[in-house]
Amino acid sequence: MEVWPSVDLMKGKVVRLVKGEQEKMIVYSDNPVKTAENWEKMKVDGLHIIDLDAALGIGSNSEVIRKIIQKSNIKIQVGGGLHSIRDVEKIFEIGSCRAIIGTGIFTGQIDHAELLKFGAEKIIVAIDHSQGKIVINGWKKKLALELQPTIQGLWNQGFRLFLSTNVQRDGTLTGLDTSYLDLLHDFSEQIYVAGGISSLNDIRVLKNYKIRGVILGRVIYDRLIDISDALKVTRNECS
Repeated sequence: MEVWPSVDLMKGKVVRLVKGEQEKMIVYSDNPVKTAENWEKMKVDGLHIIDLDAALGIGSNSEVIRKIIQKSNIKIQVGGGLHSIRDVEKIFEIGSCRAIIGTGIFTGQIDHAELLKFGAEKIIVAIDHSQGKIVINGWKKKLALELQPTIQGLWNQGFRLFLSTNVQRDGTLTGLDTSYLDLLHDFSEQIYVAGGISSLNDIRVLKNYKIRGVILGRVIYDRLIDISDALKVTRNECS
């Protein structure tokens, strides 16, 4: 199982939001490049970068992301505010290995066939969900779409990588909600999971579900677990 630290950017800083709420923002660093370099030194599988300003439609951290990619020798996947094919092209032009897309997939802003021309292995569909329903627009709008049928439909179209974020748990450190993991069983090896992870045991649970990878945020920034211990768990080393 892969381990990807999350580097969430807002106004040029590394932050975490609790349940996506700006008023509950926690600032961890004003030097995102250094933060990324530190995670890379830990030999993680990749960096998961989200431009929160772009996702919320209030700005952009594109230059910061460009600098991180230029200074990195590690896989980087980028999301936040990718609402057109051109937005996706720009992410690949600066060196991202994958684009993470949520809202544009569900609003029809991005043609699915055009998106898949980049290659199914280069696109991650963000399946952000709250109480079992898909949410978009910076998690502010809930759709009448349920988790498992949505992924099945996208799979049938040719999408092969997904990111399942439990919005109600994201940034809360309250642990996994395994009821949603049960729904994802048929696609577990193609899914990255985020939201609520609070311990090494949560990572062990995800590993038992044969999840492709875990996105770690607040739990590593608050040092509730050491990233090296997480890597030992996922790589079958002693921990």
